[in-house]
Amino acid sequence: MTRAVQERASALIDRLVQTGALAPAGPLTEAFRRVDRGTFVPAFALYEHTSRGTRYRLVRGDIPEQREEWASHVYADETLIIEVKGKPVREALPDCTGKGRWTSSSTMPGLMAQMLNELDLKGTPRVLEIGVGSGYNAAILSEFLGSDRVTSIDISPRLVSDAAERLAGSGYHPVVAEYDGHKGYPGRAPYDRIISTTAFTHVPPAWLEQVAPGGLILVNIAGGTGGAVLKLQVGDDGTAEGRFLPEWAGFMPARSHDPRPRTSVDDEVTSGETSLDPARVRDLAFAFVAQRATVDADTVLRTADDGTDFLSMEGRDGAWAEVDIEPAPDGRFQVTQGGPRRLWTMVEDTHRWRVEHGEPEWSEFGATVTAEEQFVWHGSPVEGRRWPLSRS
Repeated sequence: MTRAVQERASALIDRLVQTGALAPAGPLTEAFRRVDRGTFVPAFALYEHTSRGTRYRLVRGDIPEQREEWASHVYADETLIIEVKGKPVREALPDCTGKGRWTSSSTMPGLMAQMLNELDLKGTPRVLEIGVGSGYNAAILSEFLGSDRVTSIDISPRLVSDAAERLAGSGYHPVVAEYDGHKGYPGRAPYDRIISTTAFTHVPPAWLEQVAPGGLILVNIAGGTGGAVLKLQVGDDGTAEGRFLPEWAGFMPARSHDPRPRTSVDDEVTSGETSLDPARVRDLAFAFVAQRATVDADTVLRTADDGTDFLSMEGRDGAWAEVDIEPAPDGRFQVTQGGPRRLWTMVEDTHRWRVEHGEPEWSEFGATVTAEEQFVWHGSPVEGRRWPLSRS
């Protein structure tokens, strides 16, 4: 590491201390100082949204002309794309530019620090990380706890092999394996902590079986509309319960070897109007509640053939809704819905409930997870309103 790069790396940790993500001193802060993010992110892709989709540009640290730009991003508190279309960026973008869907990223160091603080690593717990990514987080965990306490899995074989190689090159030897995160990793169970750097629609039941009583689970519970990070504690009876953290964070959705297909159905289509502005789905708290209302719906902004923008919602059971973004002259918005459920009607009903209860933020919600059921609640798991979590 050159002196200039070392100064950037040190400055990054100083900024995390200034923002409160890390304590001024302590073992976690020292672990961040000892682990070089650049070692684990030798290349990444920057992106821009164009009329023809997302376009990427490859940035590599081993190219002298790009080293300054590379360092300015790697040693900044930002998320970096490391995999596109299931391939490392250097392979996915052989001409240094390209298009496609990104499939893995190196998480913002500040967010990593916050989550590791929430994980309460005192006492050298056994940790399972879901989503090895670049290996940077596994390196910090190994530095803090010792490699023998850390297991990290990922569904991407190349991410696993690359991360394992870089970890070993840095002197860390945690167990790193290719495995579907929905299944946990039974070969090293039980764990005291599970931390996921990918988003799940629900808590995989296998995790409950693999966490020791008193252990913690930290996971982004989210669908295609909204979500937040949930912190659960597992009880002696195997029930996990906890609340959503106040600091919002979102991760890429977890991939699976056994994805559940979406269903298409023929059903009566209904049209109507709504006073609820669909643009509110951009608000994180509104999106969180909209996801609870619709359980499994994905929400995207689309453009019709006539150039009109509309909000599109689609559930796995074939339910769908489309809401015009631009209001009619009377200020209301056109709604069309179909399938076995009326998704936008469900959003309206839950929105009215939220307004009646003072528009609570996501941190006022919690979740209870058992082998038989999973649900989100408001206020209290006993008396509060409940919404089921999607098991898909």
